[in-house]
Amino acid sequence: MSKPAGRRDRVFISYRRADTAGYAGRLEQDLTRLVGDRVFMDVSDIALGADFEAALRGELASCGAVLALIGPRWREALDAPREGPDYVRLELGQALADAGVQVLPVLVHNATLPAAEQLPAELRPLVKRQATELRDDRWSDDVANLARQLRTVLRLRRWHAGAAAAGVAALAAAAAAVTWYAQSRPGAPAAFSRPRAHEITTAATAKAAAACKPATAPPGECPLVFQFGPDGAARNVYFASGSCRLKAPPFGDCVLNKLAAVRVPPFDNADVAEVELNLVVQAGGAVRVAVEQ
Repeated sequence: MSKPAGRRDRVFISYRRADTAGYAGRLEQDLTRLVGDRVFMDVSDIALGADFEAALRGELASCGAVLALIGPRWREALDAPREGPDYVRLELGQALADAGVQVLPVLVHNATLPAAEQLPAELRPLVKRQATELRDDRWSDDVANLARQLRTVLRLRRWHAGAAAAGVAALAAAAAAVTWYAQSRPGAPAAFSRPRAHEITTAATAKAAAACKPATAPPGECPLVFQFGPDGAARNVYFASGSCRLKAPPFGDCVLNKLAAVRVPPFDNADVAEVELNLVVQAGGAVRVAVEQ
């Protein structure tokens, strides 16, 4: 992938096959959907016959973020007998010594960071880095939050919604916009239209919430995030709050399933366009959708 000279906008996933191979493959797929085709993992991205160590070092030199994927057996593997170099130790040692790389420990399967004295000298700075956890039962939310951190670290462009409350009249207008777009053939991609995206997502969310019958959901509110690819299709839709009760099944799952098919007009000026809404369920089950600042 071509990129501006000096721009380090790629993500390197460092993992041990015996410890977290399954997690690494799943994470690569999900992050690629959220931050674009800038995620590197050795199995899928090193060509057959290539010099493995040279390829790793070259890729590390172009990455702005390295994810150190740590499972329950990551530490003990450091002392395991092996033939040839320990590539995980090589990867992280190079990354931690490079001031231009942000190294993020990513904990899976209830793993914890080892103590500094349990690590070789070149890896000890790892324990001073703020770790993030990917939980099996909150995988989508945790990966989405990780993607948000990576967009900040890599200075990737993202779109924010403007501020406005969505009342009854606005929902009616938005519903008309959805109908118009569904019956119209999209033209050539242009710049991402935030107003149109607000209209489409607000109307779709109100319709989904009504269809999912939230009367049994407790009163409250949840930030709801849509991420669209350049083709206009929703790459990901998720509740951004870890403690929001509305996201719980069956209501939360029902809403997200219905919103997965939402589309906006195609655009050509961003890898990912993001729109944030606020879904509010009032006493008695009435639903209100607001556009987030």
